[in-house]
Amino acid sequence: TSIIIPDSVTSIGSSAFRGCSSLTSITIPDSVTSIGSYAFYNCSSLTSITIPSSVTSIGFYAFYNCSSLTSITIPSSVTSIGSYAFYNCSSLTSITIPDSVTSIYSSAFSYCSSLTSVIFENTQGWWRSSSSSATSGTSISSSDLADPAKAAKYLTDTYYGYNWKRG
Repeated sequence: TSIIIPDSVTSIGSSAFRGCSSLTSITIPDSVTSIGSYAFYNCSSLTSITIPSSVTSIGFYAFYNCSSLTSITIPSSVTSIGSYAFYNCSSLTSITIPDSVTSIYSSAFSYCSSLTSVIFENTQGWWRSSSSSATSGTSISSSDLADPAKAAKYLTDTYYGYNWKRG
């Protein structure tokens, strides 16, 4: 139910804790720089997680179907959030997207049915595209993203199927 990862670990690999449905808490050390795809996939009893400030990317499907997750702290070291990263995290109510994040890939927050507040530390320069490799796309209004309720609706519903980038 509880795991403490030793300081010698530098990355949480793909599918590392996939399907650990009894896991309720985890401590990730500062030595970890990446959280791989499917790392906590279907860890449906995980209630909260703090990602250390050494992590720069959250892999696709990383926290997929972590339906008991009520809070997550994304540090200012993270630059990208992978596709389906928080898909169906249905107990998550709010999240802050730090200024460091420049990419949020498609469906990252789909089916986060309780997510009603998303705070973007930087609302400027965001655009969306259906292509993950696009270098430009349709602009997303910074005043809309400044409204936490509207930002949440955009990420979970209106524009969930798009890749979001800033810059």
